[in-house]
Amino acid sequence: MNGKLIFTKVNERRCAVLMRDQKLMAASFQGEKEKITGGIYVARIRDVVKDLNACFAEIEKGIVCFLPGTQMQTPYYLSGSENASIKSGRKPRQGDLILVQGIREAQKTKQPAVTTKISISNRFFVLALGSNKTNFSTKLPAQRKNELREEICIGKYFDEDGNLKPWTWAEGDCEFLDRFPSVGLIVRTECREVPGQVLRGALESLIQEFYQLLKNAFYRSAFTCVRKPPSPWQDAINHFVLPEEYEEIVTDDLELYEEMQGAEIIPAGKQIRFYNDGSYPLEKLYSLSSKLEDALSTRIWLKSGAYIIIEPTEALTVIDVNSGKYEAHKGEQDYYRDINMEAAAEIAYQIRLRNLSGMILIDFINMNQSQDQEDLIKEMQRLLQRDRVKTCVVDFTRLGLMEITRMKTVPPLLEQAKKYRYPLPKKMN
Repeated sequence: MNGKLIFTKVNERRCAVLMRDQKLMAASFQGEKEKITGGIYVARIRDVVKDLNACFAEIEKGIVCFLPGTQMQTPYYLSGSENASIKSGRKPRQGDLILVQGIREAQKTKQPAVTTKISISNRFFVLALGSNKTNFSTKLPAQRKNELREEICIGKYFDEDGNLKPWTWAEGDCEFLDRFPSVGLIVRTECREVPGQVLRGALESLIQEFYQLLKNAFYRSAFTCVRKPPSPWQDAINHFVLPEEYEEIVTDDLELYEEMQGAEIIPAGKQIRFYNDGSYPLEKLYSLSSKLEDALSTRIWLKSGAYIIIEPTEALTVIDVNSGKYEAHKGEQDYYRDINMEAAAEIAYQIRLRNLSGMILIDFINMNQSQDQEDLIKEMQRLLQRDRVKTCVVDFTRLGLMEITRMKTVPPLLEQAKKYRYPLPKKMN
């Protein structure tokens, strides 16, 4: 594998792309305007909608975000909220000051979304409100997990079971502790081969940073941003790709290259390279313009001569598989099976590349045997396991359509392109 995470401009628009063996694996357009995802804000509850089991929280004057009930189970009430002890268990009310974190940008007609499950992280750990449990990355071997329990789950921050005790963080009594939710710890994969002494130092630093952030937030006024969202390149490294998908980061932006130098967020072992060839920019070197045009087009041809049509709508994405020019053994059941299996691999790739989300319906070529449908579901499940975004293959509907759901995180690539006025293929304008 020769993966490269590239930050450059394509047709004068900033973008991040993941290239592997000269193939475009993922792409994201990056605007100049600051996002809210990852930012932490002192919000005022503007409305409570009991029928929706949700609230609307205003993080800045005029910027109102959706706060679903599933994301407000551990509210951290601030000094402006009366009778809001965490022990009371009461739900947010109109006018409450509450700490929230951005989890989704505005998409189409939907408002941005926030959560009360505040979290911060470094290379090794994640701290989050809502649970005092210590959890380990599933990619860490069992033996290493046991070693890490001994190496880091000691001292004043942990109980006998290795879980965090947030009420011992403060030296003396503090007013805000009465409203302070529990805090949980996630041990990340990066801890695999790092000495315990380094990990303890990193954890100590992160705990103190989180404690100070929560303490300061308690005394801030409404509409204060207590922690800025990550910059576009930081967000890309955190959420756009997995560390194992690339070996180096490449950019032709000198300012960005200098900003990345020594940044803690860069995964261990990743090279940062500045590309400096004005006569042959990165855009041309990797043919990014033509690759992005393909990623935004409606029709995708398969090697067999069959093709796929991808049509996003307001409510869902529809994908249609057609036999096209594929003539080998036409009419035989194996013929349809072969096309569908080839199409499944391409569709799994396109879902990640285009960042399709929500409900996805796929109209494969009809198969008469139920076993072929079962095999196709298993194959699609296998292919989608590699996706870092939660994706679920539901089943075939009664009309013979495969139903897939994929969590909405950031807008689909096509929606990003329209937002930043990236030139679309002519047939899509």
